[in-house]
Amino acid sequence: MSHSITILKSKLHNATVTHALKDYEGSVALSPELIKLGKFSIHEQVHLWNITQGTRLITYIIEYEGTEKGIICVNGAAAHRADSGDRIILATFAEINSQESKDWKPHIVIMNENNTQKA
Repeated sequence: MSHSITILKSKLHNATVTHALKDYEGSVALSPELIKLGKFSIHEQVHLWNITQGTRLITYIIEYEGTEKGIICVNGAAAHRADSGDRIILATFAEINSQESKDWKPHIVIMNENNTQKA
């Protein structure tokens, strides 16, 4: 019998927080190349797992509006759970039919200290 399941869609593993701004409405801002690299969508729900602090939270993705690359800016209440320099995992999920799960391959990118894909 088939049913719907939630499965890992994509993740950026071992990325680095570049900014944490508490005085903001909330979300995590990513520079455009990181959104593309992670195969994320604007306003998509994202789990932020803080490797450094051992915390987890759920927020949504917005696009960083500056020109710098490699930006991961944790905003609002979430900034109380992440500091600049913290190592994190950003993960998104998808609902799929359970029959599809045996062939499912999530998009996983291992990051380096410069917030680019590790070679």
